Amino acid sequence: MAKKKQKQSSLKLTDKKHPPLAIGATFVGLCSGLGFFAVCMVSSQSHGKAGMYIGAWGIFCLLLSGLGFVMAWVSLRKDNIRTFFPSVAAVINGLLMVFYILLYFWGSFI
Repeated sequence: MAKKKQKQSSLKLTDKKHPPLAIGATFVGLCSGLGFFAVCMVSSQSHGKAGMYIGAWGIFCLLLSGLGFVMAWVSLRKDNIRTFFPSVAAVINGLLMVFYILLYFWGSFI
């Protein structure tokens, strides 16, 4: 019985690490999300007439999110890694890309 308790409480060490590319992709996703929020606020305050400059920033944030998604995908393909940051980065950047594309389709049809 004592041997069974020892196995349950024993610490399991692994050599898996968080890939730096995935941490960067998470940061890129967060920056793109903040950019999305800022662009939406500026556009809302100007009642949809913010101009080409704000539209260009929106496209830049879309491209930034695409870059973050590719970075997350590349880091997910590596061996012997922890998958927390690559998964979070892929979800954040993927959702932001979908939101940006839906926003641009919505804006072009209204």
